[in-house]
Amino acid sequence: MTDVLVIGAGMSGIACARALQTASVPVRLVDKGRGLGGRVATRRADVAGESITFDHGTQYLDQSEDAERIAKLGRGAVDVWQLGERTSRVVGVPGMAALPKALADGLDFTLNTRVTTVVERGALWEIETDAGNMTASHVVVTVPAPQLEPILGETHAIVQQATSAVMRPCLTLMAAFDRDTPAPFVTRRDANAVLTWIAQNNTKPGRSTAFQTWVAQAHPDWSETHIDADRSEIKTRMVDLLCSALSVAPSKLRHAGLQGWRYGLVETHLGQPFLSDGTLWAGGDWCCGPKVQDAWRSGTDIAASVLRTLETSAPVRSEVANQSG
Repeated sequence: MTDVLVIGAGMSGIACARALQTASVPVRLVDKGRGLGGRVATRRADVAGESITFDHGTQYLDQSEDAERIAKLGRGAVDVWQLGERTSRVVGVPGMAALPKALADGLDFTLNTRVTTVVERGALWEIETDAGNMTASHVVVTVPAPQLEPILGETHAIVQQATSAVMRPCLTLMAAFDRDTPAPFVTRRDANAVLTWIAQNNTKPGRSTAFQTWVAQAHPDWSETHIDADRSEIKTRMVDLLCSALSVAPSKLRHAGLQGWRYGLVETHLGQPFLSDGTLWAGGDWCCGPKVQDAWRSGTDIAASVLRTLETSAPVRSEVANQSG
């Protein structure tokens, strides 16, 4: 039996597990993905014998005290991205995925494992996964709000409360052009364009410069309309839009990839750090804000709540442990 099982190894899950481990609480992370960090992610591609990367989710940490604290915790895995005109941002190196990997160092985690249901059985929780069953005395779920229902059931109080959070899709194009291709800007944000965010990924520190690489994220409305469309067709349309925005001939393209984040953006959050019901918690950026530091704060606040619950239930936990032993 695990004292605390954290479902979801994104930034909220990592933050929660770190805080609990620091307090000497046995904790385990489990995630359906192949890597840590959730949307703080990096995609690799081999192009003409060169290994290149794209930050196809979260682009950077913004300039805030909370983000600065996270960067300090990940020291050695971050650097400054110079955007020009005395503007800079903090990014993971050699990719954004390096940051959650560094933050999760030393944690007990299991990847490639999908949690299907979480059911309360007496004083314990039974967690069913595609790799077998687990039990825990306390459970933290940090998946996107719409993914709570299949795990907890549509009638669960937490699921009902979480429906107030609105998450939107984000289609992301990853493109590589010849290195000598003109680059009219490093980043461009245009809320009225189909491609609302375009960034020259190879200008970030630690990235390969063998090709000129770009990440382009589509408008939420456009993404929602096309999230289930044929991926090959959508990729072609986004490549054409990117080439037009850069004034670059499509013949310069050497690689194109597409990522569909079905729950990529938080449009409406709950305005509180987490939801809870007894020894079950749920949280993430959908609770208190769309930024990395919001997800992190949700996780650390959940950990504080778990610790308070553990302190008040210590005698009961000892009795349960004796019975299970």
